[in-house]
Amino acid sequence: MVRVTIDMTPRTALTARNVFESRKERLKLHWAAGKNGDKRSLEAPDARWSGMALVGYLNTVHANRVQIIGTEELNYLNQLDAQHQSSTKSRIFHQPRTSLVIISDGMDVPQNLLLIADEADMPLIVSQLPAPELIYHLQFYLARALSPKSSMHGVLLSVMGHGVLITGESGVGKSELALELIARGHHLVADDAITIRRTSPEHLEGYCNPKFNHFLEVRGLGILNIHEMFGEAATRLTKRIELIVNLQRMDPQRLSTMDRLHQKESHRNILGIQIPEITVPVTSGRNLSVMIEAAVRNQILVSRGYNAVEDFITIQQDVINSTTC
Repeated sequence: MVRVTIDMTPRTALTARNVFESRKERLKLHWAAGKNGDKRSLEAPDARWSGMALVGYLNTVHANRVQIIGTEELNYLNQLDAQHQSSTKSRIFHQPRTSLVIISDGMDVPQNLLLIADEADMPLIVSQLPAPELIYHLQFYLARALSPKSSMHGVLLSVMGHGVLITGESGVGKSELALELIARGHHLVADDAITIRRTSPEHLEGYCNPKFNHFLEVRGLGILNIHEMFGEAATRLTKRIELIVNLQRMDPQRLSTMDRLHQKESHRNILGIQIPEITVPVTSGRNLSVMIEAAVRNQILVSRGYNAVEDFITIQQDVINSTTC
């Protein structure tokens, strides 16, 4: 049996502190105030707070999870009269939907914003980047960090540039096949426990902890360091999953009953996305690495609209028709 754990819940343990620590160098961040709110969690929009965006320019009506205050927004706040300025700033920093406020362009933070951020325990961070670039970067980062995820047992490889997830019961030969494919010039992405995330409505991406992505366990050989054995180019950090290959042990009798023309397409649903899946019988004398390469080449043709079975049947029918005339 293939072990699959699926979590469609969009919320993950992503806090304001996580965002700051992981992006502080790239976005040139400085924590100005509200440090006691570092455990405020960010979560994707859902039915509770419909219409809420993950990140965007300051919005006092439909608050974003991450509010960006640029030059125009800060000028707007400063131009308000004392009463409206106080109430607006209080509403911004006491908004339960918001987890983080960032001031862009390296602007000086008014003293009253520092005080209210500390009072409300709202993280207030300054970035040296201009607001458009800051929002652009955070949109991609948060979408990936908060995307639905699942975990799966198998080996993920990049074969001819296509992400191939090899699955099958324990001991069927997944790692041995992966090692042979790597020796043939293909690339290891993840072994054993693969994390899968939905990066778009149509795409899945697989990866593992980057500290372990270059290790492969092979029965009889133990743990192999693919990076050291085959070089840096033999591994990849992530890969879009485009084909699932399910290895199955089969006796000759069961093998003889398989659909030899492979007329029916099979798919596996992972996180709401249908991924093409093929079953490859594991029997003595079969060159599985060549079969996987052939399966990938065929999948490339299928994605371009070509179907070898339909082409074969059409030619066969033409031959039959020509001989009966």
